[in-house]
Amino acid sequence: MLHLEGAHNLPLSQLADTYEQLEKEQLHYVICKSGMRSARACQFLEEHGYKVINVQGGMTAFENL
Repeated sequence: MLHLEGAHNLPLSQLADTYEQLEKEQLHYVICKSGMRSARACQFLEEHGYKVINVQGGMTAFENL
């Protein structure tokens, strides 16, 4: 299992309850296994004024670099 240094696990199911813990002025890279859940998380965070980038292809693509 791959872990990215400085990464925090924040399940999509808990995002609405915990997103305010994130620094609003910081750029956040959002990643999941395939990129689908992270896309939904990015949409939610953008709607709440956060700066985000969805890692296209998720961890599956990242591991293949």
